[in-house]
Amino acid sequence: MKKALLTLVLALFSLPALAGDTLLVASGAGYKTVVEALATAYAHQSGTSVDRIYGNMGQIIGQAKTSGKVDLVIGEEGFLRSSDLPLAESTALGKGRLVVAWPTGKGEPTDLSASAVARIALPDPKRAIYGKAAAEYLENSGQRKTLENKLVIVGTVPQVFSYLATGEVDAGFMNLTQAVAAADKIGGYREMDEKLYKPIVISCIRTENSPSPDAARKFAEFLGTETAQAIITAHGL
Repeated sequence: MKKALLTLVLALFSLPALAGDTLLVASGAGYKTVVEALATAYAHQSGTSVDRIYGNMGQIIGQAKTSGKVDLVIGEEGFLRSSDLPLAESTALGKGRLVVAWPTGKGEPTDLSASAVARIALPDPKRAIYGKAAAEYLENSGQRKTLENKLVIVGTVPQVFSYLATGEVDAGFMNLTQAVAAADKIGGYREMDEKLYKPIVISCIRTENSPSPDAARKFAEFLGTETAQAIITAHGL
């Protein structure tokens, strides 16, 4: 975790001073694929350079506060609004959905309590929104006590994917966006019952101290276009 945070800090402060036609977007790591696609499409359409940084939301919030360089943050709106990060208007991207995935070469774990499922990865519920959602799902489905000795807590959704890709776990909780992006590197995934965890609203929110507020607003407008909406839908939001 310390190494990941140091990498994020170095990446952030090594960026050049932002000009009016440049944006810095900070996003939860679980949305990297959709943010990359949106940033590329927007840069191609507008000519505006979009720099990106990723991490767990605690890291993103901390760096946005201390650096003063971040124009937009992308993540679960309720979580971001509950922080002390000064935030302005938001644009909803879509609804986050929790899935359980499994490694290539293994069948679908229809019963997580089965002996064949020895290790289950999930993001840290205290730091990652899908870890919190997974914990809520396990509690509300009555499986928490049964499965607690099988749970492997990791930092972020991409770390869950890494554990699945290397076969270190038999199942893992992640968001649908990450599962779609990694579909050719995992055995499969299935969505969890949305009634068993709180709704997850993924938004793009401008920071109040955005260095390029006009450019940030133009990016937010782009998110409502057919081009952006097609990208967002294709990535499971």
